[in-house]
Amino acid sequence: MTAELLPRLLLYLGAALLVGGVAARRLLTPGHPGLAWPGAGLVLLVLGGGLGVYTTLAALGFTAPADILDYLTGTVAGRAVLILWIGGLVVLAAETAQLSWLAALGACGVLLWGLAGIGHGALHGQFVHVLHTLHGGAMCLWVGGVFALLTRRGATAVLARRFTPYALGSVLVLGVSGVWMSLEHAGNLLQLATSGYGRTLLLKLALVALALGAAVIVRRAFSVGQGVRPRLAAEALTLLAVLGVTASLSGQSPPQHSTGTEHSGR
Repeated sequence: MTAELLPRLLLYLGAALLVGGVAARRLLTPGHPGLAWPGAGLVLLVLGGGLGVYTTLAALGFTAPADILDYLTGTVAGRAVLILWIGGLVVLAAETAQLSWLAALGACGVLLWGLAGIGHGALHGQFVHVLHTLHGGAMCLWVGGVFALLTRRGATAVLARRFTPYALGSVLVLGVSGVWMSLEHAGNLLQLATSGYGRTLLLKLALVALALGAAVIVRRAFSVGQGVRPRLAAEALTLLAVLGVTASLSGQSPPQHSTGTEHSGR
């Protein structure tokens, strides 16, 4: 389980650093975080994708370079990893070259589309794939904004107010897409507690609720100008826990697919 969890966790952290970092630099705290942040995100994407490919092929006994190339170019999950890597490279290049926001947005879309195709998002049609892409993008925006505020010197209530509409938008997209995907993957939401997948999903929902509560406390701290950083840290840690549970959730077969053909990934 740990061998399967680590690659996905690296992918989610990498996407959050790269997409969330670029979004924060352009929308919230101009120039912050530095380019080292999205650069580290790309490294994590490469490591996570590479480790996931190797783990999958090693379990089958196919680890020759030709086998890896065939997997990357000849399977749905392999091509998704390639799309993810290409998107990540273009995102970092667009940010380094200070290209337009439209170029950066398009590159982020490619990255997130690839991430959505590595797992459960590939089990259904294009619409559900889009939902996974939007869900991942909203999470990256929320995580990136929180960590940008946490690590920026002199984070002010003005910056918090600037982040509020993006955070609210992210929560709205997460909520709508999350409910829709849950219905698609798990079926009857009243029976979530009867399966391991459902219980993990409930844990994720509980952590998201805690993160929302922490966000409310952070906004109040900004309004009075006291105790902001510890509360931001609590929100950030809760979001990291959400990413960890999401990585675990992505490796479990949803009840809707427990008797069907399984796909590797998220």
